[in-house]
Amino acid sequence: MARYLGSRLLMAIPVLLGVLFVTFALARLIPGDPCRAILGEKATDQVCEKFIKDRGLDQPIPTQFGIYIGEVFRGELGESIRTKQPVTELIVQRLPMTVELTMAAMTFATIFGVFFGVIAAY
Repeated sequence: MARYLGSRLLMAIPVLLGVLFVTFALARLIPGDPCRAILGEKATDQVCEKFIKDRGLDQPIPTQFGIYIGEVFRGELGESIRTKQPVTELIVQRLPMTVELTMAAMTFATIFGVFFGVIAAY
């Protein structure tokens, strides 16, 4: 059992890295200037230069990806563009509702799955 669990955990690592790569790539492929998108159209060139330097957007893409992975593993997910709150706080606020919805969906699926499985077997 431990060997099976270990192999499943090892197979999850490439999946997680793939998800991180896709989200990083999608964030970089969005058209437009990230500074103006986050700070607004009235951001000056000096403010944008400081923003780009602070966020590491002036670094090569592989270095940016390394910084991104490091921040994700440290739990530093940044700040929400819409609410200006830390993303980690937003996730923690909504986690109980997510777990509740997940449990309700699993209960519903189990009950109806067993019921229809018995009917199909009969």
